[in-house]
Amino acid sequence: MRKYTFQMTKEEVRELWSRVIWEQLRVRRFRWLLFLVILAVECILLSWPGALTVVALLLGIYMAFIVRGYFTIKGQLCEKTRTMWIEDGMLKGNVEGEMYNEISCSYITEIRMTRHVLMLGFCEAAKTIRWYSIPLRVFADERERDRFIELIKDPQTAGERADSPEESREASCGEEQEYLSLSFQVGDEEWVRMMADATEIIQAGTLNERKKNILPWIILTAVFIMLPCWAVWRYPDAGKVTHIALLMGMLIFLMLLRKRSVNPEKEIRERVRRGTNRYRAEDIWETSVTETGIRQGISGKSSATVPWDGLFGMVETEMGLFFYQKDKKSFLFLPKWSMESSEQIESLRGLCREKHLEILAGKRKKYVPNWVFTILFFFVALGYIAANAGLAIWDSRRGMDPGHLPFEEQISVLRSFGFDISADMEENWYGHMEEYDIVTYVEEYPYTWLLSNLAWEESAGVFWFDFEGWDICTDYITVLEGMRELAAGSILDDVKDIREDTEDMDWENGTGAITVSLEWSGQEYSWKMDVEHDWIDGKVLGIYNGLLEGERDSERFYATGDGGQGALVFYCTGEWASAFEDATGLELEAYTVKGE
Repeated sequence: MRKYTFQMTKEEVRELWSRVIWEQLRVRRFRWLLFLVILAVECILLSWPGALTVVALLLGIYMAFIVRGYFTIKGQLCEKTRTMWIEDGMLKGNVEGEMYNEISCSYITEIRMTRHVLMLGFCEAAKTIRWYSIPLRVFADERERDRFIELIKDPQTAGERADSPEESREASCGEEQEYLSLSFQVGDEEWVRMMADATEIIQAGTLNERKKNILPWIILTAVFIMLPCWAVWRYPDAGKVTHIALLMGMLIFLMLLRKRSVNPEKEIRERVRRGTNRYRAEDIWETSVTETGIRQGISGKSSATVPWDGLFGMVETEMGLFFYQKDKKSFLFLPKWSMESSEQIESLRGLCREKHLEILAGKRKKYVPNWVFTILFFFVALGYIAANAGLAIWDSRRGMDPGHLPFEEQISVLRSFGFDISADMEENWYGHMEEYDIVTYVEEYPYTWLLSNLAWEESAGVFWFDFEGWDICTDYITVLEGMRELAAGSILDDVKDIREDTEDMDWENGTGAITVSLEWSGQEYSWKMDVEHDWIDGKVLGIYNGLLEGERDSERFYATGDGGQGALVFYCTGEWASAFEDATGLELEAYTVKGE
């Protein structure tokens, strides 16, 4: 069987990683079904915005791990030359002098083929598949590819070997001078303690990786703190949606922090108890330390050979010696109980020094008790319940049914504040709501929809406009004219010659400034409005209030959001605005901008 030497391209890696993600979703489909059930319950008990917020947070975290995983395997597969072949019933591979490994073809249980990549997988643990990949372009034709796959499925049909046995021996280090040869078994308890030591070596910073690993945690912490704070600031009336976002952010962060802070031994022990480990207590481990490197594997199953140049360092713990590769994650281990004497350990230390391999003492890590996170989870949930209860009490004191106010009650409240809403208007509005199935929406987000429609009526007492303008050259004139109509009969009737100057605007980039000018009481006034493409600067709401400042007229322009990207504007006294806020829950604000 010929050898195939290749270096994967970025396109092939993207295709491979996409299929790996799909296979993970397929294997763990029960989890995704449970996720959909939870989402459905949230939609029923809470609201679809809240459910979508949860989905967005979870998908954001998942996508972050997907992207991180992609860049990791891209660095491994695109930057190194690999060789793969089948010999003596074993799938063998060599990574550019860094590692030689082999696995019995009988353990390859999953074969997938994408457009450009052949994927060969074996079950490393329950529902965890490890994949070997080889580009389809290395095969001369489809017949050669099918022959390769047939050899994986039935190695006994090979009838041929690799190009030369000598090359295989060169890839491994079995024929080199041998310093140490060990054969041992690892019981369940020993396996738990060895893997706990290996995890602690990484997490405690023994390999000088702690500072690098802290950076993602700093970024995640900043995101989980800033995102909910931004949501509360940007959408103060979002209610449950904001609370859900805050809750999910804190819960996800606590779960990630718990994974890094709790002793992993309990989780490893549980995997052994469930039988989800790839390795078994009856397996015989064989290890050889030679002039070329270290070879370790399970007899008849698999093996890996790492040259000295591919190792980062040796870490000694109470249980054994761990030889970490340069990725500082993969390792080979030698349990101390398998060695005949302490002289063998000292001899290995001397060999490591001779090979310029760093020798490190395993650091200990202080773990946080699991009960601490149980308490934290409890207080986060309690805080969420308290926040929602507080919101309900606050809204009830303002005369609102939280999240829902019948259409008829909204009409009644608006009429009580002097808005002229006829019976025909009421009937037409409700018919429109039923036709477009928005009755629930209008009642869950009270008043804004009705006021936006009322603004189109003559002498409505409310003016509405969308901050995303129609024609930025005239939008400010339109808004100021509409606001002035609200104040008909006031001293603002003297305002005239409202105009815009777009000379300082960068049309191509949508930046710069627009100068808005008008004449009032025989004097010219102007204001600079910031340009962001076709969006109207919110400072326009404060232009008239700036003119009225110092005047005895007690009425001013007050504005609130329409629940979308528009504004609802009223011309009223401060007392009327305060009473309207208490009755409707809409926060009114009188903006003031002084002219030049």
